[in-house]
Amino acid sequence: MKLQDLKNAVNNIEIDEDMRDEILQNVLERTKGGQTDSSRAKANRKKISRFPRVAATAAGVLLAVGIIGIPVRAFVSSLVQERMEEIPEEEHQEMVEMLDSQEVGADSYIREYTDEERDRMSELYTQYQQGVFPKGELPQVDSVEEAEKLELCYLTTTSSFYLPDRELTDEELLQLIDFDVKRNYALKKRYEEEYADEIAAKEQAEKEQIAQIVDEGGITEEEAVVEAQKWLEKIYGITGEGLELNHYLDEYQSSYARLNNLYMVNWSQQSRNYYYFYISPIDGSLVEAYYSGGGMVDAMKIDVTPDEMKEKLPGLRDAAVSFMADKLGVDVTTYAESYVNYYVYDGVKTGSGVEFVFVDENGEGYMVQYIWNGMFSAVSRIYDNEAYLQTMKANGEARKKSERNQSGYSQVDHIITGLDEL
Repeated sequence: MKLQDLKNAVNNIEIDEDMRDEILQNVLERTKGGQTDSSRAKANRKKISRFPRVAATAAGVLLAVGIIGIPVRAFVSSLVQERMEEIPEEEHQEMVEMLDSQEVGADSYIREYTDEERDRMSELYTQYQQGVFPKGELPQVDSVEEAEKLELCYLTTTSSFYLPDRELTDEELLQLIDFDVKRNYALKKRYEEEYADEIAAKEQAEKEQIAQIVDEGGITEEEAVVEAQKWLEKIYGITGEGLELNHYLDEYQSSYARLNNLYMVNWSQQSRNYYYFYISPIDGSLVEAYYSGGGMVDAMKIDVTPDEMKEKLPGLRDAAVSFMADKLGVDVTTYAESYVNYYVYDGVKTGSGVEFVFVDENGEGYMVQYIWNGMFSAVSRIYDNEAYLQTMKANGEARKKSERNQSGYSQVDHIITGLDEL
């Protein structure tokens, strides 16, 4: 199963934006690796969740929660696809059996990737999709003793990546990319084989839904991609060239959007940048757009005090108003109501970001979300403001309870207040 497909399944659950970003942060952390001291102590290695493996080895659980209903899409370029198909079936099987034998559900890294390594890995992944492959393969060993004799290798028993105490070369980064693609491909292949009937049924149902949409005057999936690409260029200033494209009809559900079966179109760069768009099948309009990337993950980790937040809110409000005017062509200053939504923990720190909501006299409008450092995160249409407020408040209560139980905060305040009160 494709990583962003799993993420999109999570997005179908009505959770607030902070929760969504934290879930995505866990996904993105896969690339950051883990830290340890110079002794490379196993106990200190940071564990990085391996979603694709969970998707394949716990398929029964996914079926129970409905995630398996998402059609599996191609997740590699045609050149990479050809490379994967040239691998003997026995090698794919050995990869899956090796992963099944592990008693861990996460990768671990002997050290973090450096910022330069992460940037080069992103660039190299684009080249990898275009046919630039490593000359060799990532060494795989079965014991700690063997692993510690090598600068770079993968310890199969614990799914641990041993990285040298120096900058990785381009060849070594390509080997890591190649290994990860092979692993995901092997798991995806088994998933497709084991659930071929369910996948085929889902895809057939989707075709029938799209045909009905078109018969009723709606747009095709291909037309949705064209519309999404316009928004990709307008909002983010990029064409999508060199990024991986994925799209399908998604069973989008929201009590305040009053829409379902939206087209999901997204572009991604391996473990670095993600651009998501929900497009209305009725008229091709933008329903939701959001971004996440390495820079956002880092920014979300920065604690912001309530006093600092008060200083930032007016500027971010102005940024949200300008975003709506410049990117979407909407003058929200004429709207009847506007408010802001954020969290404060024990009166000493705030949540990772803030939402600005603008509503017209019909109770419809937009939500724009920013991280505290000024980075744009998301924009979403609101078709029913009362339902949106109810959902926000319910999610806020769940959030407060979860944070108190898991993070030890004695008080979590969910603040919803008018912009004129800032």
